[in-house]
Amino acid sequence: MNGMPNQAICVWCANRQQEVCVTRCQQEGCYRYLEPAPLASWELPPELPRFRDLIGLPAIERLALIYLAAVYERREAQRG
Repeated sequence: MNGMPNQAICVWCANRQQEVCVTRCQQEGCYRYLEPAPLASWELPPELPRFRDLIGLPAIERLALIYLAAVYERREAQRG
């Protein structure tokens, strides 16, 4: 990818203010260091884009968004 990372993905990452994000994740743009941040009790997880929009994204972004959705779904199931 080697470009600007998708901020719609980065906003959910716990590394967003940490050195690993700036020196690794943002430089290579592969989201290999993506760590979904804990959500506040009032906060809703990110929604996946519509399927037609999702398939139009680069593969690495699709994978990151699906990973985020799966992690937050699992966390929600463990809470309930």
